[in-house]
Amino acid sequence: MKCPVIYDYLDYRAFLRDMFKFRKHQIKHFSYRFFARKSGFKSPNFLKLVSSGQRNLSYESIGKIAAGFSLKSQEQEYFEYLVLMNQAVSHDDKNKYYKKMMSIKGFGEIKKIEKAGYEYFSKWYFPIIREIIMFGSRKQTPEDIAPLLNPPITAAEAKKAIDLLMTLELVKKDEDGCWEQQNRDLTTGAEVQSLVVANFHREMLRLAQESLERYKGKERDITALVLSVNHRQMDNIKEKTAAFRKELLKLASEEKDPDLVMQVSIQVFPLTQKLEGGRRC
Repeated sequence: MKCPVIYDYLDYRAFLRDMFKFRKHQIKHFSYRFFARKSGFKSPNFLKLVSSGQRNLSYESIGKIAAGFSLKSQEQEYFEYLVLMNQAVSHDDKNKYYKKMMSIKGFGEIKKIEKAGYEYFSKWYFPIIREIIMFGSRKQTPEDIAPLLNPPITAAEAKKAIDLLMTLELVKKDEDGCWEQQNRDLTTGAEVQSLVVANFHREMLRLAQESLERYKGKERDITALVLSVNHRQMDNIKEKTAAFRKELLKLASEEKDPDLVMQVSIQVFPLTQKLEGGRRC
């Protein structure tokens, strides 16, 4: 049985479960009580409660567990950031600690694609450039691409985006030097998946807000509805918006001569608490 490598994990509870199994395999008398006594915890089942999700770790407990499992200095640092990211409530805090995790050498060596996938969704123009390079001759350079975006970016930013797309195998050049898109799923752990999706939507919502001043009315369409419905209608509304998205995707897939990339965002969320007991009067 191999010793778990901390940098393989994006869920600290999964790491604790696997590490406990490994030590149990190594040392016959190893138990939750043994670990608690060794690490300075009063509760004999402390590790079990944490690894099963029944308790969180305090900052002091992070150090005790890292020492109890004899993690090296850099591993302890990664474990600390991993715990703080997993337990963070806000997306800003989750992003802060995940970036700290990515800065650690061990993580970067093992999770190169993971890091690139996170970065892909962190900048609004990365997915856009994947579409732009398919326009026209399909031989665009960073210098060609940069001024096409709105707001514009630098040629250096465009080059970084293209390099990232190639690292992720989302684009490649054919034998004639023309760009080709590749269909590849970007895989991340569940913890990071929700984070990168939220980052992408926040970027697009920011651009939507800026578009009110950036574009004239005829160049955009921003509308909103405030509806009073029964909460049971939420699934029905989601189905209708999903059908509309599919219709737009079909329209785009049939386009033979694209010359513009646009964003279509649909937000559906409650503005009030649900009224209990139904209508009165």
